[in-house]
Amino acid sequence: MAANPRITTLVQWASSHGAVLNNHVEVHNDPVTGFSFRVKDGHVLPAWETVVSLPTSLSLSYLNAVSQGCFHPELVSKTPPHVVGRLFLVKEYLRGKDSFWWPYIQALPQPDDKASWALAPFWPKDEAELLEGTNVEVGLEKIRRDVKREYEDITNLLRLYHAEKEGDFVRAATAQLYQWAYCIFSSRSFRPSLVLSPAAIETLPEGVKMDDFSVLLPLFDIGNHDMTVEARWELREGDKNACELKVGKEYPAGQQVFNNYSMKTNAELLLGYGFMIPATEELHNDYTHVRKRTAPAAPAAGVTVDPGEYYISRRPMDDPSSLLGRNRQVLMVELPEGRPMLGAFRHVQPDMVWDIFCTLAESQGTSASELITTEKVVGREEERERQQKLFSGAVDEECGPFLEQTVAIIQHKMLQELERLEETEVEIVDGDEDELSGNQKLALEYRRRCRAVLENALEAMETDIE
Repeated sequence: MAANPRITTLVQWASSHGAVLNNHVEVHNDPVTGFSFRVKDGHVLPAWETVVSLPTSLSLSYLNAVSQGCFHPELVSKTPPHVVGRLFLVKEYLRGKDSFWWPYIQALPQPDDKASWALAPFWPKDEAELLEGTNVEVGLEKIRRDVKREYEDITNLLRLYHAEKEGDFVRAATAQLYQWAYCIFSSRSFRPSLVLSPAAIETLPEGVKMDDFSVLLPLFDIGNHDMTVEARWELREGDKNACELKVGKEYPAGQQVFNNYSMKTNAELLLGYGFMIPATEELHNDYTHVRKRTAPAAPAAGVTVDPGEYYISRRPMDDPSSLLGRNRQVLMVELPEGRPMLGAFRHVQPDMVWDIFCTLAESQGTSASELITTEKVVGREEERERQQKLFSGAVDEECGPFLEQTVAIIQHKMLQELERLEETEVEIVDGDEDELSGNQKLALEYRRRCRAVLENALEAMETDIE
């Protein structure tokens, strides 16, 4: 396959500034995943060998906007750092070949080809409406509102502080360009604290924390996502600080070399990256997010796991293929041999079950310790025995109504979600699916996965009924 000129330009530019791509690795245009790292024919990439090393001086972020002083200080001080970073990317795009990062920016999906970069919040209406009633609908609306508000705010500040000397830029920085910058950062960026040296913190203005923004890493970001791979982003400090990608797996010739973007559900991947992980015997990634009643409106900046959410899984939480579910649960319940878990709880994050039960008990002026008696008398072992009894249904008569209410609340939530799906269901006539866009097919597939999560969990509940 002939080399892609856009990628050739990017690799040559990055290499000329100190980036190093492993001699056994090349950038390949995969028909499914797009540009990716691949082991060259006739070579093997050993585990933990550096795939790519990138000088952090090539990164693009809020830090560059501040160090270069390209925006009025009042605009920077009145604008969230992550928004300034996106505006800086817009500015560098508009500079064209005069930009230091032009070889990187020209290799990105281009703003005028919206279909190549638009994430679900910015799909055309006839595509986005297929996600109505699903678990991501609220997230879609929030992103749209946030991005619209951010753009209006920075447009007003640009007119106030930059209109006279940079009128062309103010007019050229359109809403679509800002949406493009949002999508590029969402789908390709990294947390600064994981990829930049601690010395970078010293350059931040007062009041700005390291993870108040994100960072683009040219060439480094070509690695696609595999949540089963152990990947490391190692900082090498010296004359030129660099971030290195290393993967704990040997790759033979012709195989794609993956990065790992961390544990993210398919809902999170769809919203933030525009793809989903297919289900296999070994791995599934389909979960319904359930908001805690007392949850904060949004996770803190830099937090990848939302502390305000629980998860309902397509397969039982203790199934080996429920990798993310097992990884994210705080409460681990291991039942004694011969004591199975109630079907009502098998697909639900244990933290959710325990929190609902304890809240119900407190609302009735009692507690888990009063409702569930134990033989243990010491701290964590006592709590562990209570949880084992609750999750297996081995509770006394006094506790029975609270157990039943806990099950009923979980079942009601699942039925609510299923009802929302059914109310917004779209019927596709046989043969018409071939005429659908890629986004429409992706949305319909997500709907099917949401339904599978809920139906599987509700079906498991029926096993408790004798």
